[in-house]
Amino acid sequence: MRHAAHRLPVAVADATALPLADRSVPAAVCVLAGTDVPDYAAVLREIARVLAPGGRFVHLGVHPCFVGAFADRRDASRTVIDAGYADRSHTFASWNTTGVRARLGAWHVPLSDLLNGAMTAGLRIERTVEAGPDGVPDLFGFTATASPSGD
Repeated sequence: MRHAAHRLPVAVADATALPLADRSVPAAVCVLAGTDVPDYAAVLREIARVLAPGGRFVHLGVHPCFVGAFADRRDASRTVIDAGYADRSHTFASWNTTGVRARLGAWHVPLSDLLNGAMTAGLRIERTVEAGPDGVPDLFGFTATASPSGD
């Protein structure tokens, strides 16, 4: 943040209560943080509030199918998802027992919650990308770009 402060305004704030005026910023980005807050939908609503007309929001995160204990990744050629995918609670459970999720925990946000949360917040989804070989999403392949509805 010290590096950025020399180039643009910087604020440390709750992502659900930004110290910014309505419709005042041209862009917002969330990088690998959607599972770090208890209510990502509230963050999306706040982003929609502060985005200026024509503004853009980019969410970049690991694909929700691959980041929980519900994802059995023992076979490198496939990932098997169990019913735990629907569990949205905070958890320390992880397929990687030494990873960040196992140490700090996370809230699982299924893909439908991410997309529906953006639309409910008043954002218009313009593009969603699930990158990976042969069209199959991989762990690091989810990006969505949105703008305020009506723009």
